[in-house]
Amino acid sequence: MGPTLRKTPIVVITGPTAVGKTRLAVEVAKQVPVEIISADSRQIYRKMDIGTGKPTPAQRRIAPHHLIDILAPDESFSAADFAKQARHAIERIAKKGKLPIVVGGTFLYLKALLFGFFEAPGRSDEIRARLRAEAERFGGGRLHKMLSKIDPEAANTIHPNDHVRLIRALEVYETTGRTVSELKREQASRGGSIFADTIFALTMPRDALRANIEQRVDEMFAVGFVEEVRSLLDAGYDRSLSSFSSLGYQQVADLIHGKLTLSQAIERTKTQTWRYAKKQVSWLKQNWGFEFINAQDDHANITKVSDRCKKLLQPVSS
Repeated sequence: MGPTLRKTPIVVITGPTAVGKTRLAVEVAKQVPVEIISADSRQIYRKMDIGTGKPTPAQRRIAPHHLIDILAPDESFSAADFAKQARHAIERIAKKGKLPIVVGGTFLYLKALLFGFFEAPGRSDEIRARLRAEAERFGGGRLHKMLSKIDPEAANTIHPNDHVRLIRALEVYETTGRTVSELKREQASRGGSIFADTIFALTMPRDALRANIEQRVDEMFAVGFVEEVRSLLDAGYDRSLSSFSSLGYQQVADLIHGKLTLSQAIERTKTQTWRYAKKQVSWLKQNWGFEFINAQDDHANITKVSDRCKKLLQPVSS
């Protein structure tokens, strides 16, 4: 990582799902020369548009968006991969005289970008093969229970169907005797953010946020979410893939296979999304220097973030 990147100013807009992060960033982009980098671990996948709440084509025409639609649903992508690609994007954007705005609620991605990702030990093909065979025989739930016993903190952030991350976390423990969470904390304690960053965290009263989530889920099903998931399954993408741990995809797969009714799939998607949003809100309590703003103050927020972006651009263009 070059020395120029260490001083590059960036703005981060984060917060729970359905709080209005993308909308705020796009409104700012109408007033300030910025480009947007998605920090969403599900928007990276092609063919998964409705369920992941990607920016609309109209929004993407207002400002360039990066790290969206970069992988097929069966490809893997780690937080370290994200940090590497996001840093390259930041450097390219800054060279144009524009300001990078990182937008998303995948806190593992943001942590890896801002503070660096811990340097885990090398892979062990033998351990991976054994754990993969165990997952194929007993399902990801077995690996998840194993990880919960040794590293409940990591298990709490990994879906039972995310075999890739489960295997990696167990592999790290078997090869080092230390948990992934322990290694991450150790590296995070070595220093602050590598960017001159401003982190806006959008907040909203719980009732309003839950109403937003329910409205979003209803809209997803109304505009073709079921058809999106059906097309993925018809294309041969298995529901055990990490990409299918995205909110709602398992519920819709159950609907397609006759295990749930439409109303049950909708309600369970709402419940799962609300649980995830509450988890995101709890992550915000880690407070990496967040500047909290009320997501319901639309006009004030657009003005505040736009003014901050303009100030940050001054040294970049001078």
